Amino acid sequence: MPLHTAILIQREDGAPYSPDFGDVYHSSDGGLAQARAVFLAGNRLPQRWAGRRLFSLLETGFGIGINFLATWQAWRGDAARCQRLHYFSVEKHPLTAADLASCHARLPEVAPLAAELQARWPQALPGWHRLAFDGGRVVLTLLFADITEALPEIDAGFDAFYLDGFAPARNPQMWSAEVFRECARLAAPQATLATYTAARAVRDGLAAAHFRCERLPGFGHKRHRLVAEFRPPHWHRSAVAAAPVPPETPVLVIGAGMAGAAVAENLARRGHPVTVLDAGAGPATGASGLPAALFHPHLSPDDAVLSRLVRSGLLLALRRWPALGPLPGAGDGLAWPAADSGEESSMRETVERLGFPADYLCFLERDALRQRCGLPVAHGGCWFGGSGWLDPRALIRAQLAASGITPRYGARVERLKSGNGVWQAFTAGDDLLASAPLAVLANSHDAARLAPGLCDLRLIRGQMSIVGCAAPPLHSAIAGRTAVIALDCGLAVGSTFAEEDLQPAPRAEDRARNLAALRSLWPETPLQDRAGASADFVGFRAATRDHLPLIGALPDLAAVRAQGLHWRGKPVTKLPRQPGLFGAFAYGSRGLAWASLAAEIIGCHVDGEPLPLEHGLAAAVDPARFVARALGKGIVP
Repeated sequence: MPLHTAILIQREDGAPYSPDFGDVYHSSDGGLAQARAVFLAGNRLPQRWAGRRLFSLLETGFGIGINFLATWQAWRGDAARCQRLHYFSVEKHPLTAADLASCHARLPEVAPLAAELQARWPQALPGWHRLAFDGGRVVLTLLFADITEALPEIDAGFDAFYLDGFAPARNPQMWSAEVFRECARLAAPQATLATYTAARAVRDGLAAAHFRCERLPGFGHKRHRLVAEFRPPHWHRSAVAAAPVPPETPVLVIGAGMAGAAVAENLARRGHPVTVLDAGAGPATGASGLPAALFHPHLSPDDAVLSRLVRSGLLLALRRWPALGPLPGAGDGLAWPAADSGEESSMRETVERLGFPADYLCFLERDALRQRCGLPVAHGGCWFGGSGWLDPRALIRAQLAASGITPRYGARVERLKSGNGVWQAFTAGDDLLASAPLAVLANSHDAARLAPGLCDLRLIRGQMSIVGCAAPPLHSAIAGRTAVIALDCGLAVGSTFAEEDLQPAPRAEDRARNLAALRSLWPETPLQDRAGASADFVGFRAATRDHLPLIGALPDLAAVRAQGLHWRGKPVTKLPRQPGLFGAFAYGSRGLAWASLAAEIIGCHVDGEPLPLEHGLAAAVDPARFVARALGKGIVP
């Protein structure tokens, strides 16, 4: 279902009003004052987060963001604040950026914070959007979804709840027994809750979910408000965050390509000393060493798992890359022309069905697409705003230059061993390369050698061709049946796709195949093909059977085998794991889209923080999923 932005009216008394729900976004007696009196004080903040490593809040109804701004301001002003503040908020109808700015213009007290929020405000795309502030110490995760769909997908424990949907009489779905039960499932020990309403149905619903409520004098014209504490029965299992490792725990990352560099940079930014080992003579010597790579969404008519994962990763990457400085490439749009009239019709229907913002995705007829991309394409197609291409080598160098990272090249890990809480990497001569309590396999298809039995990885050879062209430069990168990227040295075209082909040298026939694909897209191409196949790049990608990466804690196959089919039918997240060992590999051709997401997932696992994506998507990339599938068939892997 398309995500519909909110309709906003500014009333004469200054309160923003929703005509869809017939209610105001905050009290006319003052939004910030209400946030402080009702939600912060109602949850005994900032006192309760004092001295904590991590404090997490969940809000129902982000609205104009006034509760977040008040909480962020209180956190900033508190000398005893928690080290990291995670703020989750569900919003089915987000405001447009313009309406958000209009509302914030009436809040001069938090103007600097509001400006930062506006600058990072995401497009109205369904799913989760993670925004980082204050150097990553304040993390806002916006869940643009219906609340009944969003809450079951959260897998975390929250210390405080802000119930701030429109009034129960106006929007009963936000105050249902299902919502209260989900709050109870997500409540950490000693969790508290606050809301502006004291409606009887709300009190009864919270009580049924084991929240002990107290009615207090209301704010402004409201007679009463509620505060509550979670008091579950003895048999209830509270939501508890994963145990974090001690601060500044060293980490060993194997692989200095897109996957390893992103993981290393994320963990170093969190304060972990990171050693990166790579068998090559330098960074990006494998498939990540291609001169240019595309990044763009994946489309499916039903917005399938693959499409949602690519979107989550791409949006996270686009927020992270600017912090690394200027990178060679272009992110001002990418064209995907249809190959024939049938594909053109299918593209048009998919774009209409998804209903995404036009500055993210739109369908352009042939002439409009020609004008936008610079190619005389034969059919219309998709235009991906904000997509484009990047030089992965420059990205990797920038990431590995981060403080706290020690790269070591020419260091092939032949064997990985665990003992006494430490992972040790050895050479073929059994010399110790490095050791650390935590290790991450980010070495593409070679990860299967160090962690055998997880799944069968497909090895895919790709050859990208660099060709001269006397024509005017393209206006944008091209994707589709082949990729075309304008570089200073010519056009990058391709690449080919060949499974289990181990030839490392460029082939003339593969170059001819790439040039034929270019001519089919651009029949009048004025090629100057003097360099030959020697100018081409060859890389080997790893992919899984389900086309999804392996990201997260690696399963303990010995423990699974010891109990065999005892694990059959268990959720994949319940399978035993090897302590301190993680994986980030099998990205296929989507390294740019998934590397930043994988790095954030692993960083959250290590530091015991809420994940940046839905439970279902995290399970879809879980490295233990193939083990779980085998067990489901009665096979012990």
